[in-house]
Amino acid sequence: MWRRGSAWTALGRAVAFPGRRGWSLSQRYSSTGVTSQITGKRLASVAVGCLAFVSAGAVYDLMSQWVSKRIEEEWAEDWDEELADEEGAPKEMAAAFALARSLRYQRSNVGTRHLLFVRHAQPGEEAELSPLGLQQAELAAQRIFSQVGLSKYKVIFHAPSAEAKATADVIQKRLGKVLAKESDLLVEGVPMVPDPAPEQLQQLPKDVLFKDMVRAEGALRTHLWRPAGGPESTAEIVVGHGNQMRYVLCRALQLNPNVWSRFAAGHATVSWLEISSDGSVLLREFGGSGHLPPELRTYR
Repeated sequence: MWRRGSAWTALGRAVAFPGRRGWSLSQRYSSTGVTSQITGKRLASVAVGCLAFVSAGAVYDLMSQWVSKRIEEEWAEDWDEELADEEGAPKEMAAAFALARSLRYQRSNVGTRHLLFVRHAQPGEEAELSPLGLQQAELAAQRIFSQVGLSKYKVIFHAPSAEAKATADVIQKRLGKVLAKESDLLVEGVPMVPDPAPEQLQQLPKDVLFKDMVRAEGALRTHLWRPAGGPESTAEIVVGHGNQMRYVLCRALQLNPNVWSRFAAGHATVSWLEISSDGSVLLREFGGSGHLPPELRTYR
């Protein structure tokens, strides 16, 4: 029940890297250019940080503890209400919750939502996709068309990176007349230090982790909500990156999100999440690669 609206897009733009979309993770997390993007008016404008009073590192610690503690042993039937519940949340998240509440809405004719999370195809060195990546994207598009091509309601969301957009373009071409929307909330990052944590992730500045977590939680609230009920179904294709996709799926399944790195999804693979009007959430497939022959399966 979360409206895909301009407010969350604005939040995404405030915590993303405007003008630096082509940067790799290693470039983004270098000492140059990071602090200038996470301080000043951008975060303050959406009141997510309040960084003048509390450091981003301290806020990240609060947020990660808060998210982890809200994972219960038993399934929470009101999980989408839980996403909107501010009780116990760090005060720095207040504005984000206010935005989320304002974006809720009812769809009277949809009973089932099919979300297909697609990791981008293999990037190229001199082009958006490598020759192998182009083959991967086309085969993924064929698989998606065979699954949802006849669905009445279809839409594509994609990250702003060159490889995600190129992958989405191939899928859009195969599906025909379907709207494709770019979302800054889908920018790649490290939304939470996983457990166990690879050495390279242990060194990430907490201000960077804070920014990535806020963006990932924004994506979660934008794409995960139960439909109101009805005879229709929707097909929503989300083309993005591996880290954020795994984090969001862990949160959707009410798993501790710090296990996200224990899952692996290759290039142009499809993860299929189904959400019903009764609130049930079913991961029908993770990292599906049956459409790719062994010689076309890559991870890096």
